[in-house]
Amino acid sequence: MATYIYLTNPSKLKSFLPKIQDTGVPPKLTIKHLKGMGFKSTNDVALISAMKALGFVSPSGEPTEIWKFYRNKSQAPAVLARAIKQHYAELYQMYPDAHLKDTEALRNFFSTHTTVSGGTLNFMIGTFKTLAGLANFDASIAEPPSQTSVTSPEAINTKTQTIRTSKSGLVVNVNIQLTLPDGSTPDTFEAFFKAMRKHLFD
Repeated sequence: MATYIYLTNPSKLKSFLPKIQDTGVPPKLTIKHLKGMGFKSTNDVALISAMKALGFVSPSGEPTEIWKFYRNKSQAPAVLARAIKQHYAELYQMYPDAHLKDTEALRNFFSTHTTVSGGTLNFMIGTFKTLAGLANFDASIAEPPSQTSVTSPEAINTKTQTIRTSKSGLVVNVNIQLTLPDGSTPDTFEAFFKAMRKHLFD
């Protein structure tokens, strides 16, 4: 049986997710950090499990690229929609428009795919509907993140060729293969080639 996230007070997601955009990226999402964000209830600890399940933080609690992509307010609803579809993959296999389904359809799915009690089932449905209400399933993402690893296309074994012609007509070909670590951004990529252009052509 699959395991799906649930909060006893799903509405906390409505106040927690905007905090990701308005505060700095923590080294790790911990109970202490939650309290610093204003989430001091013992029930708020479930937010950490929810963020792990959605891929916003790693199993050990470090913010992932999904967390960082979500900080872009224009992209955030689409980023969340993608994370939802990944966590609720079986649900979306059954209902491609699961976020539009009514409570009864969701209850039928979760009751047959989990072994939780009726009360927990209500929390599970409420959590899904709250998340879905904060997401945009129709928008596209400029650089779609995944739960496992989010690295810009330019950062993975990128190859380019620079051609320089000297005054004598000699053509020089420079092949560069660049591998940047996870977490690198297009800005990192741009800065590298700006430096290369300076040293090669100036």
